Amino acid sequence: MNRLIVLTITCVAMLCATACTKAKPTVPVKEYKIVGEILKVNPVEQSATIKHEAIEGWMGAMTMDYPIKSKEDMAKLHVGDHIEGTVYVQDEEYSVGNIHTTK
Repeated sequence: MNRLIVLTITCVAMLCATACTKAKPTVPVKEYKIVGEILKVNPVEQSATIKHEAIEGWMGAMTMDYPIKSKEDMAKLHVGDHIEGTVYVQDEEYSVGNIHTTK
């Protein structure tokens, strides 16, 4: 009888663990155009502070830190650069990539 109870409890625990670890459905990545000025670069965190215009469909104009998607894009950035690029948004995660300097 004790073996049956232990087996039942083990099975219930395994089912609960399986149910709790199911992956969330993947949210598609949304892309938005960003236009702004680099105010600060942080190579250690691979991020930049960007003062940007309104990002249509996502947020108003403001200044904030953004993770930079690739090391190649990060290497291009200098304080004072005016840039255009793409903000990639997936659920609550975001980053900037496809960066080009402008006049």
